[in-house]
Amino acid sequence: MFGIQELLLNVLALIVFILFIPLIIVLKCNNDSHINLLKFISFSLAIISCISFPFTLTNGFIFDLRLIALVIGFLYGGVKNGLLLIGVTVLYRLCFGGIGIIGTIITVVATLILTFPFIKKFNNFTKRKRMLTASLVALLNSSISVIIALAIFSVDFEPLLIFYYLVITAISCPCIVYIYETFHESIYIRQKIIKTEKMEMVSHLASSISHEVRNPLAVVKGFLQLMEDVDLEEKKRKNFLQISINEINRADTIIRNYLTFAKPSPENIEILDIRDELGKTIDMITPLANMNSIIIDTAIKPFFIKGESQLLQQCLLNICKNCIEAMPNNGTLTIETASENNNLHLTIADTGTGMTKEQLARIGEPYFTTKGREGTGLGMMAAMQIISSLQGKIHISSTLNKGTKFLIILPLLNK
Repeated sequence: MFGIQELLLNVLALIVFILFIPLIIVLKCNNDSHINLLKFISFSLAIISCISFPFTLTNGFIFDLRLIALVIGFLYGGVKNGLLLIGVTVLYRLCFGGIGIIGTIITVVATLILTFPFIKKFNNFTKRKRMLTASLVALLNSSISVIIALAIFSVDFEPLLIFYYLVITAISCPCIVYIYETFHESIYIRQKIIKTEKMEMVSHLASSISHEVRNPLAVVKGFLQLMEDVDLEEKKRKNFLQISINEINRADTIIRNYLTFAKPSPENIEILDIRDELGKTIDMITPLANMNSIIIDTAIKPFFIKGESQLLQQCLLNICKNCIEAMPNNGTLTIETASENNNLHLTIADTGTGMTKEQLARIGEPYFTTKGREGTGLGMMAAMQIISSLQGKIHISSTLNKGTKFLIILPLLNK
């Protein structure tokens, strides 16, 4: 039937410009002023689209669903936004000419009068009340436009078409408001969840750091108090001093790992030979490996990458230490390098206790460790952050009582 297709096309335009585009804007944009401007543009496009695809009657009268976009824009955007949308409506309607321009001006004035009492209170309404308010105002405005056309300008209007026009207005307006509210509720809940998760992470990190740093400080304090004893043997004094230094070093390591997690970006980028870097790491871990009767098996070839030596050393040291500590009695630590698809493939594997699937899934969490009270999880977390900052990836596989393998993939530097 004449007019129905145009009205349904208007409904589609309202859905696109009032629902989906503002949703994308809110999800992608963080600046509130930009969001408000883009929403105004989106509502304006909804009005323009409706006016562009109307059903035309005699005497230059055109009918469409622009009033739904105008009312919703008024109620959600406020007076300033509403007045701007009225300006857009009138100016674009002038392009089509005809006596219907007068009807448009009367209708938008009626819209201003009807919506003004609700604007300040609208944001405090419940979802149901917002739907009802928007629907009643839109329906009243549509009825006024029909009355103006019939009574003042004697437009030939089929009764069935009037019925369809008002029914579609009455149905589409509350549906659009409901979906609009649902979208924004989902976005609000999503933002609250993200904020809560961030706060929870900060809380876990703070409690973990506080607990782990407090322990070595308590040990240092205790031994310093013992060293105040003038009758203490020199041998014990030196032993206590060495223990205190070790505990301070442990606290320093914990803090450094935390700072690496907070800001892992390399600052002093240079060309690194992975063979040299691994050589330094092996030199540092060899004494610890010898203490645990661990064999270090290497197959290292020279490959060049970009990065910061200090950060890379920290990453490699953390992973290697984890591997050695997973083999408390004896075992083999394997370190190999290879190239594939212009990437460095660095494999570090142990023959230790391994991990379950549940434990493997939690690797990298700052408060998760398989070392009991002796670990914090910060070392592995820092290592993963460093690899990520070097545009690399890490894949971890593990079998319980058989060992764990770390595959580090880093982009190679073509020389």
